[in-house]
Amino acid sequence: MKRILNLEGAINLRELGGYPTKDGTTIKYNKLLRSGDISNLTGNSLSYLKNYGLRYVVDFRSNSEQQTWADTTSDFYKIYSDPVYPLKGNGDKLAGIINQNGYSYLGMIYQSVVLDTHGQQAYKIFFDLLLNNDQDQQSLLFHCAAGKDRTGIGALLILKALGVDDEIITKDYLLTNLMYENTDTIEKTLNDKDGNQDINRMNMTQGDLDSITSVFKAIDHYYGSFENYLNVALGIDKNKLNKLKAIYTE
Repeated sequence: MKRILNLEGAINLRELGGYPTKDGTTIKYNKLLRSGDISNLTGNSLSYLKNYGLRYVVDFRSNSEQQTWADTTSDFYKIYSDPVYPLKGNGDKLAGIINQNGYSYLGMIYQSVVLDTHGQQAYKIFFDLLLNNDQDQQSLLFHCAAGKDRTGIGALLILKALGVDDEIITKDYLLTNLMYENTDTIEKTLNDKDGNQDINRMNMTQGDLDSITSVFKAIDHYYGSFENYLNVALGIDKNKLNKLKAIYTE
């Protein structure tokens, strides 16, 4: 199975199946897709996704992004609006407290997202939808604009919840940089001159190892363990975690 799916009209669309877990299982294929913008999907791409079993599309973009570049609609999947930004809690402050030594621009933002009460609410909705995606031959796609930041955090959270090793999670995150060899596509497709300039800057910034691993450090610092974060911040207790593993691993 291919990891990077070069479908017309999609940016940075990737399969998450096949990754091994610490439990000795693997992530099922045809259950989870991560992506950037899907506002230009063609008929051929839609046919592929229909055959793939796509039923749920979770859109992490802001309301203004969703209006400017509306997801392609179809009769075989439902789109769920789930904006991660703007952050409305105290994530920036909490990230700042543990950043005296300084993380990268992206690292600070990522930490803010996972610590912010609004960011956590967005990913709680995401996990609730992941739990709903419990039928065989049915899949869920989650995305933002570039498929790197908001989507990268979403991928980190679900892959780590399913027991995928941190090193594999970071490698999956860094795969996005292959897409950044041609930033013209991003510039033309994603950057809104009247939109949020932080989002524009993020879209044009390559991923790096320190940024994504800073998420693990922030969660450990404030929650003690990832399992505690899942439970307290996202409402995923042991029963729900076991259900997620039953749905997405084999």
